[in-house]
Amino acid sequence: MNIEIVEAGPNDADLVSIMVYQLLQELYRGESPVSDEEVYETCHQLFDDEDPRFSALLGFDENRRPLAVMTITEAVALFAKGRYGLITEFFVDPVHRSRGVGEKMISHASEMGRRRGWSCLELNTPGGDEGTRAVNFYLREGFRNIGPTLKLRL
Repeated sequence: MNIEIVEAGPNDADLVSIMVYQLLQELYRGESPVSDEEVYETCHQLFDDEDPRFSALLGFDENRRPLAVMTITEAVALFAKGRYGLITEFFVDPVHRSRGVGEKMISHASEMGRRRGWSCLELNTPGGDEGTRAVNFYLREGFRNIGPTLKLRL
């Protein structure tokens, strides 16, 4: 399968928001903590504000059908010796999983991070069986397991 990865821009906000909402529906089993309208509005706001910390990648097949989305935030930390990338959402259409799409998305994100001077990429994975499969994929792609992430709502 021929896969094209592109850095998304403001004109891609609709597609990015639709695909991220698909991810949320899958992760939360139809009970997403945010509505599709909220995802749409937030995505458009981040692109419209041209926030340099926010990036998104889209993966397409040879017919320009969307296969995957990844959103990445630039963060800073002492442990990272400065700037690094945090993959905040990553979704590959279930029909196209295990076909090299995820690997290409990770490779493109890594190249983008190197260009931006990031020291590493980090991400979180879901729990349960989905999380185990995801962790195994990321370990094969060179990530290290550095422990769980916790969240406190503000």
